[in-house]
Amino acid sequence: MRTNKDTDPFAKYPELNGYDIHAGDGHYHSSAVHDIRKDGKKHATQHFYSVDLRSHALRHLTVADTSGTRKREHDTRALKRLEITTLRQSAPKGRKVIYVWDRAGIDFFQWFKWKHLGGIYFISREKKNMAPMVIGEMYYDKKDPVNKGVQKFQIIGCAAGVIMHRVVFKCPITGDTFNFVTSLRDIPPGLIAYLYRTRWDIEKIFDDIKNKLAEKKSWATSDIAKEMQAQFICIAHNLMMIFEGCIEKEGIINELENIRRSNRLESVLANRKTKVKTLPDFLVQPKRATQRSVKFIRWLRNHLFMNTSWREALGPLQRIYAAF
Repeated sequence: MRTNKDTDPFAKYPELNGYDIHAGDGHYHSSAVHDIRKDGKKHATQHFYSVDLRSHALRHLTVADTSGTRKREHDTRALKRLEITTLRQSAPKGRKVIYVWDRAGIDFFQWFKWKHLGGIYFISREKKNMAPMVIGEMYYDKKDPVNKGVQKFQIIGCAAGVIMHRVVFKCPITGDTFNFVTSLRDIPPGLIAYLYRTRWDIEKIFDDIKNKLAEKKSWATSDIAKEMQAQFICIAHNLMMIFEGCIEKEGIINELENIRRSNRLESVLANRKTKVKTLPDFLVQPKRATQRSVKFIRWLRNHLFMNTSWREALGPLQRIYAAF
């Protein structure tokens, strides 16, 4: 999907212009009827997906390798199986790629290799049992609003024998402190914290898949069939994104949902008694919709089976969006 600068949350940050940005994670569908039993029971099908955080396009990376007695596959093992060209996701030569992954994606030596062999960078949360050696402090502009909340930007040594970077970030709204580790070094530390914050988008998409599209169960047993199911899910999600964009161009927007998100943000800021002017934009601006609304999905599902023209179908959606 082509990125729309109007909806790209990173377009305002020139430091990120040369990067494609993805969030990745594992996701499960319950076992198919004829799946093979291991240790007396059938196990859920494990998939690995990524979402383009600029355009919200969903992509299936791979089905977990559960050959032999293996019941699930660790995220890092699955990522290592993938070709660099797969991880770059058609990024042109010279363009860099960022992956935001949870702690299960941490492998510092592999991060080092991906960085130097493929221009692929990772961001994650620091594991609780990590004890990296602090080698030095990195300079960052403390007056830049985007770095509000950054406590430290450090160079750290890892047991794998490579150098990474750590951002210690204290959220100005909640007061919670987070440690982020990354193979990036030329991005402001506040943006690194922001990038990890957007990782939640992929979790919301998984919620859409399970609870709104009702894709909870594997369709069939073979890996090819499971791969096909995942690809169809991605196609359905991406087509809904495109379709919703076409509807918005017609001037039909779910304003009530936008108001709800704005009110929730204002409520949080009011409860924390935080001055908005002192916070970076990414903390105080209402987030774009990370899910398709139930209203939209129900309308779309109904009208797919009706002999209705485009214009006739838009009228009911406009009334649905206006109703509480």
